Amino acid sequence: MRRNLTRQERLKKRKELSRLFQIAKRVKCSGLKLLYIENHRPLNRIAVCTAKGFRKAVARNREKRICREAYRLLKNEIKPGYDLIVVLYPGAYIFIERFQQLQSLLKRAGLVK
Repeated sequence: MRRNLTRQERLKKRKELSRLFQIAKRVKCSGLKLLYIENHRPLNRIAVCTAKGFRKAVARNREKRICREAYRLLKNEIKPGYDLIVVLYPGAYIFIERFQQLQSLLKRAGLVK
């Protein structure tokens, strides 16, 4: 399985995102929130967004890159067929902490193989 994020694995359409925010199941921890719903496809799709606490675009974009990289490393362990949204909250988190937060949320949601 490829480890990078392809175009088919990204959620970008406003209609899909708003539907996911309305009816998805949610799991939270400090720093992250995971919204997920089954999509009946052979692959997972993901969107990463930030909460309103980030003031600078540089910080927002860095946190999103870190989260996408953590997901990319965990991608092979996740059951296929889900749409995911990861909501990031501001804080002084490094890559390892974001990775562990995402990993624990995926386990709590029951999405790990």
